[in-house]
Amino acid sequence: MTLVVKNLQKVVNFNIGLLENHVMLLRRLMDITSFDLAIVCYDNKSIHKLNKTYRGVDESTDVLAFPFIEVFKPGVLPFIKDPEERILGDIVLGIPYIKENLGENEKLEEVLPVMVTHGICHLIGYDHEDEVQWKQMYQKELNILQKFNNQTGYYCKPLLGVGHFIQ
Repeated sequence: MTLVVKNLQKVVNFNIGLLENHVMLLRRLMDITSFDLAIVCYDNKSIHKLNKTYRGVDESTDVLAFPFIEVFKPGVLPFIKDPEERILGDIVLGIPYIKENLGENEKLEEVLPVMVTHGICHLIGYDHEDEVQWKQMYQKELNILQKFNNQTGYYCKPLLGVGHFIQ
C-alpha cells in the first residue's frame, strides 16, 4: 500500500530518500506493507503545536503518532477487508528537535529509523505508560531494530529511555 514521506521543515538538511528507503524496509520487517502510512517531518514550532494540542504537553518533541485504526492487542492489527480502509496512520518527526538531541557520534540518518520504529509501534497498539507496556514495546522495538541492523549494518537501539516509563 501507499507510503508518503514529506519533509515540511527547512531547518535541517537530510537525505529524505534514505529515510523513505528505511521506512520501506521497516514496513516489510514489521509486516505492515498492506497498510497506508504517512511520515511527516516538521520543525520545532509545528511539532510543539501538535504536541500541545493533542497531548497537552507544551514543548517540542521527537516523534508523535496518530493512529487511524483502533488496535485492541499490541501488534495484532484488525482484519480490514476494504484495501481503501487499510490506513495505519501518521507519524510526525520533529527533525530539528531530533538533531539537537543527538548523542555523541550519532548521525541523524541513523537515528530516524529508531524514531519511525517507535512511531509505528504506537500505531500498532504498543505504549509505555507502565512497566508491563514498556517491556512489551521495548522488546518489539529491539526485535525490529535488530533485523533492521542486520540488513543495513547500522547499530540502532530502541528509543525507550529518557522521557518514557523508567522503573
